[in-house]
Amino acid sequence: MTADTRKNFDPIRDDYLFFQEHSTEADEDLRAYLPEVQAMAKAGGPLRMLDFGSGSGRFTRQFLAGVGVPPERLRLSLVEPATEHLRQAVEELKDVTRHPIEGGPALTPEQVDCFDLVLSNHVFYYVADLEMELAGILRALKPGGLLLLALAGRGNLLIEFGVACFELIGEPLPWYIAEDLEACLIRRAAPYRKEPVHYAMNFADTEENRLTIMRFLLGGHYDKIPRRFMLELFDPHVVCGEVRVRTSHEHFSIRRPGG
Repeated sequence: MTADTRKNFDPIRDDYLFFQEHSTEADEDLRAYLPEVQAMAKAGGPLRMLDFGSGSGRFTRQFLAGVGVPPERLRLSLVEPATEHLRQAVEELKDVTRHPIEGGPALTPEQVDCFDLVLSNHVFYYVADLEMELAGILRALKPGGLLLLALAGRGNLLIEFGVACFELIGEPLPWYIAEDLEACLIRRAAPYRKEPVHYAMNFADTEENRLTIMRFLLGGHYDKIPRRFMLELFDPHVVCGEVRVRTSHEHFSIRRPGG
């Protein structure tokens, strides 16, 4: 990952926080991830983990608390192109490991065959080059290492909102989605498993709340879309004065052969 990502979260930090606080997405992601890593947590020896797209470190902390890896075993690296988010993540996670946290805006060429576990939670939408980033992560995994990632596709309501908005203005969706990742994995003949993860989003039905979700969703493209069109997307999902959404995204588990 480089600083040339397809979405700048700095201007929409509050909008993203609103989404986090009004959806069960993070809780359901954790519920789905943790069984995948229980064996690693119980094993002896060091566990080298990379969080690819760590953000502020909030989700990473929840993930590691659930995994229960002793701090003396965990060696943690972070990739986060936003300098302020990386600083926050290092501060947030400083007590989860007894070892210095390595962090930077991108994987380096030296990071080859070095991670037991890579987590990338809802990040691959925004990478500049999906093929390149996936190849780099798979190289960075040790043989037998595990990549866990979440990505929404065309079955996700917010992705459908995005598709509708960009179709309206005659532009392609500017982010990668689960179908793009799966096609990339197939081209690489990379073994993977995929399962849906269901979550809910509920919030009071006000115009500002609807637009908050759209600012989070569209980022720097928000001003291209007519306000009324964005507001009307939510109409079918209003129940008793609340917007209530039930949707899903995909979890992928990719294990590097060998080990």
